[in-house]
Amino acid sequence: MKAKNIALFLATLSWILPAFAWGAEPQTSADIAELSHWVAQRQKDSGVVGLSAALVVDGKVVWKQGFGYADKEAGIAMTPSTQVGIGSVTKTFTALAAMQLQEQGLIDIDQPLSRYLPEFRIRTHGEDRRQVTLRRLITHSSGVPTDVFRDMQSDQARYTDVVTLLNRTALAHTPGTVGLYSNAGYNLLGHALAKASGVDYPDYLRQRIFAPVGMKNTGFADDPHTDGRSKAYGPDGAEAAAFELRDIASGGIYSTAEDLAAYAVALMDTYHGAPSSLLKEATVRSMFTLQTDIPIDTNKKGLGWFQFRHGDRFAAYHAGSTFYSNAAVLLIPELKTAAVILANTVGGDAVCEQFAFRWLEIHDLSVKDIVPDSAPLPAPSDAPRSRHVGYYAQKNSYAKVEETEAGLSIRHDSEAYSATEVSPGVFAVQATGEADGDLYYFRDIGPYHVLFWRRGQRERQLGYHIPNEAPSPVWKRRLGRYRPFGYTMPGFEKIAEAEVRLQDDGLPVLQISYNTGTFTYPLVPVTTDEARTGGLGPSMTGDAVSFGMDARSQVMTYLGLTFRKDASIRNVQQAP
Repeated sequence: MKAKNIALFLATLSWILPAFAWGAEPQTSADIAELSHWVAQRQKDSGVVGLSAALVVDGKVVWKQGFGYADKEAGIAMTPSTQVGIGSVTKTFTALAAMQLQEQGLIDIDQPLSRYLPEFRIRTHGEDRRQVTLRRLITHSSGVPTDVFRDMQSDQARYTDVVTLLNRTALAHTPGTVGLYSNAGYNLLGHALAKASGVDYPDYLRQRIFAPVGMKNTGFADDPHTDGRSKAYGPDGAEAAAFELRDIASGGIYSTAEDLAAYAVALMDTYHGAPSSLLKEATVRSMFTLQTDIPIDTNKKGLGWFQFRHGDRFAAYHAGSTFYSNAAVLLIPELKTAAVILANTVGGDAVCEQFAFRWLEIHDLSVKDIVPDSAPLPAPSDAPRSRHVGYYAQKNSYAKVEETEAGLSIRHDSEAYSATEVSPGVFAVQATGEADGDLYYFRDIGPYHVLFWRRGQRERQLGYHIPNEAPSPVWKRRLGRYRPFGYTMPGFEKIAEAEVRLQDDGLPVLQISYNTGTFTYPLVPVTTDEARTGGLGPSMTGDAVSFGMDARSQVMTYLGLTFRKDASIRNVQQAP
């Protein structure tokens, strides 16, 4: 999934799904007709050029259908056997490959990545690189950055080159503390699996997963596709120029609704003890076991799959987006039922999620069941209130905590709240409106002093405490606008410029302007030449921003991309 969009369903689940025509698991031909009508209408209303979908009930495919076009200009219809890029659904296959090698004794997922990939030497700022284990790569808790945006096309680099690109940057977070979605991490994992098995990643998947499952129309960009591959379409429905990405272990598979349905059936059959050449029953069940060792996270997850859990009911889920195509796969293993959907157009992710999430709700689960259960309130602390005072770096802004006579004043999301200390270390808001009764408290997690907010059973972290220091003269000289140069990202989304500036309160931020919008990130200096962006997950946080000089001027590097300071624009905040 695209890095800037992955957090939309992982962290913001308060939106309500639109009303649907179908309200129960299809059982009759009339039910199937109603479902087909709904999907066809959503395809037309959304502007998605082509969709294909399938449903599995009681371990059997009961429905599959294509909608719209795989090639609009040629009039070629979309079918259940049309290939589409499945994006990050690929990660479920990479995790499955890891568990196969674990069964064979070729890897131990609790060992450091460096045991299998000794060339992994990413920069650290106090973190222990040896704590980056294969398990933490699988669960997105390794601290490896979300992405590196240099040399992204497959004709410029391979997935095995990601380690070299990452070695030019730094860990984003302390391993094991934060759930940070990482495409880069899964390419490191795929590289390690290739080394451990002695088989290149795509060949391994063809031999050990695609062939045994009978996924005859699944492969990678250069593989033959006898039943046809869909064209790619932009947000306006116009055909887009095709290009392939380097990151095949995190998002490089092409598949069909038919094949993904077969994949779902194979996993669920193995889960129920059927003989399988994929994995043992116990290993598949371990992949669907909730991982509970990530203290700061926005979603429940197993090994390679996100999870919706409520009581003893659960579903495994993964969605994926390339630059143009989308996919979603939802499994409910206990019931041997699954939903699969693919789209070939930018913006198709919304339709894919609605389809999958409706199947979820039919089976008595909710989208909100992905959110981890809130931890107990912290034990009473004798730490003085002054311990909490200062600024907290969030993903897109700073929170501010000040001491008052009765407790604390807490500002975040453009609002300020007065909170009274109701027990040692716990502060409650007493006010009119929905904020009344909100709790604020603090936890020390790894190296981070973290601010938390709770309303009822909903909990959210609001960033980590940063040193209360004004930017040094060296950092003030970094202020200004920067123009991208050198390598340019592929796709329709482009970076126009970057700016390092000070907010009204004097804190530094990095502002990145794309042709599709502008994003602002707090900057937390870690050395005289490097800062990291604020926040603790779920994506695109803790990214290294480094500075240096070339023969012409000051250069900034961010996500592997380079920017040159624009000397023609005088920044009024810059120190003389």
